[in-house]
Amino acid sequence: MNIITWNIRGLGRPAKRFLVKDFLQLHFADVCCLQESKLDAIPPMLWREIGGGRLDQFEFIPARGTAGGIILGWNSSILTGTIAQLGSHCLSVDFISKRDNLH
Repeated sequence: MNIITWNIRGLGRPAKRFLVKDFLQLHFADVCCLQESKLDAIPPMLWREIGGGRLDQFEFIPARGTAGGIILGWNSSILTGTIAQLGSHCLSVDFISKRDNLH
């Protein structure tokens, strides 16, 4: 399983989203955590620009002004994710593997 975490420093520009999507696809990410997205909303179409088709599920904490923002994306064909904790600066998701039923 490939887990990628990245202090992304903003995803407002389409070129940056394209770069992130390519990197996540190139490294076959199964889970990604992106900090400092600086996005206050992430509609599903915007997430698709970032996570591509492989990372098809996500949860996020919106940025406050021009700072913060956390996105946690995952591949739902191999993982089931459930929010464990959601705070203004914290996002935790419990995962269960669909391959071997491990937490």
